[in-house]
Amino acid sequence: MLYTALLPKWWFKVQLTHAPSEKQPQRSGRALGEQLRTMCPTLADPTKAYYIPSWVMPGGDMQTIYLYTQHFKPAGCPVSYEREIFEFSDGGKAAIDWAQPRQDALPGSPLIILVPGIAGGSHDYYARSFIHRISQQPYGYQVVVLHSRGCNGVDLHTPKAFHAGMTEDLREFVKHLAENRPKSPLIGIGFSLGANILTKYVGEEGASCRLVAAASVCNPFDIDTTVRAMCVPTIKNRFLYAAALTRSLISVFTSNQKVILAGEVALDAKRIVSARNINEFNEEYTIKVFGYQSAKELNVGGSCIHYLKDIQVPMLFINALDDPMCYRRTIPFDDIAKNPNLVLACTRYGGHLAYFEGTSVTPWLPGQLASFVQAMLKWK
Repeated sequence: MLYTALLPKWWFKVQLTHAPSEKQPQRSGRALGEQLRTMCPTLADPTKAYYIPSWVMPGGDMQTIYLYTQHFKPAGCPVSYEREIFEFSDGGKAAIDWAQPRQDALPGSPLIILVPGIAGGSHDYYARSFIHRISQQPYGYQVVVLHSRGCNGVDLHTPKAFHAGMTEDLREFVKHLAENRPKSPLIGIGFSLGANILTKYVGEEGASCRLVAAASVCNPFDIDTTVRAMCVPTIKNRFLYAAALTRSLISVFTSNQKVILAGEVALDAKRIVSARNINEFNEEYTIKVFGYQSAKELNVGGSCIHYLKDIQVPMLFINALDDPMCYRRTIPFDDIAKNPNLVLACTRYGGHLAYFEGTSVTPWLPGQLASFVQAMLKWK
C-alpha cells in the first residue's frame, strides 16, 4: 500500500496525446492545447499535471470497488435533483434529472449534459461529485443527467431499452435542448458506456454537432474487444466486473419484462435471465429487438473508435491505464493524435471512474472536468 509514496513524482505524470499545436484549432490566437495548459494546468500542463493515487488504495481494482461503495452514500456528496420524464419520438421514455437549483431563467447560461455508464445515473458518485463541484463558484453551471431507457425508476414504454452504440436518444435530447435554449452553449460529458455513446454521437454529427465541446471518461472505445475480454471466465469477471454489468442488464429486463415480451419479437425470458455474460444477454435480447444479426455486429458497429476521425468539436478523453473494465489495449492513441480536435489524458492509476487521491481519499476527477468545461466556455 505504501509503494506509491516511494516512487518519484514523474512516475505519476499525466500522459498527453494530441496533434501538433500548429494543426490544432485556434481561437483568439490560442491553440486548443495551449488553452488546456493555461486553464487546466493540473491536467494538461507538463510541469503541473500529476495524478497520485491515494496510498490507501493505489491499484485500479481497489479504486473501482471503493467507488462502488460510495454510490450508496449520498450524504457524503449531497446533490438534489428535479426529475423530468422525457418522451422520445417513438413513444419511449427516460428519466431526466436536473441538478438544483435550476438556472433556466438565465438566458444563455451554459448547460452540461451528463451521459452515465451502463444502467447508471444521477445517484452514482462520479456524477454527484462532479455536479457538486461544477455547481459551485467559480463555476456555477447547470447540469442535466440523461438516463438510459428502463433505468432509474422509469419503466420501459417500448420493448427497446439501450445498447452501447445507441445514439438516437442522445441526439433527440440534445436537439430538444438546443431548440429550447438556443443561446445556451451545450457541453456533453460521458462516463464509461456513456462515454462511448457520446463520442459516437459527436462523430456522427460531425460539423453539425450542437455541442460546443465534449469530454469522455474511461471510454472503452472498442466495444467488441472489451466485451470479449469480459466474457473470459476469469475470477474477476465471474465475481466482480462482468458479473455486475450483466446483472444490471438482466435487472432492466426483469423490471420491464411484461412490456418487452409484449413486443413483436419472440424472446425467451428464461434464457435472457440466465445469461452468464454481456454477449449472451445481447444474443438473447439486444440484437433481436434492435435488428442486429449477431452480438459481434452490434459491438463492432456500436464502437466509437470508428468515429474519432469525424469529430469536429474540441473533445477531451481521460483514461486510466489500470482501468480493470476499459482496457489499455483498446485506447486508440494514434487515431486521437491524428484528429487535431482531440486530446487524450492518460494516468497510470485511477481505476474505472474512481481517481481517488490523498489521505482523505477525495476525488481528483471532478476538478479536472470542471476546469475543462470552463476552459471551453472561455475559449472564444
